Amino acid sequence: MSDLLVRMLRLDRPVTEASQLEEELGMSSSQGVQLILDLERDLSIMIDVEDLEQEELATVGELADYITAHATPQ
Repeated sequence: MSDLLVRMLRLDRPVTEASQLEEELGMSSSQGVQLILDLERDLSIMIDVEDLEQEELATVGELADYITAHATPQ
């Protein structure tokens, strides 16, 4: 996921689990949706985003935990 974020957001610094998605990395809500779609495609999974609250997913680690808990194989 870190590599995908670096490419998507055109970052010149490493991404860690503690990296703040919006504040530190500058990810917008539309980029968040694109990230989810790219992860679904790349990992051949479906991610349930029905209950997704942006406030709950402030860091890369929290997003990874959410995906792990809410993803199903395609």
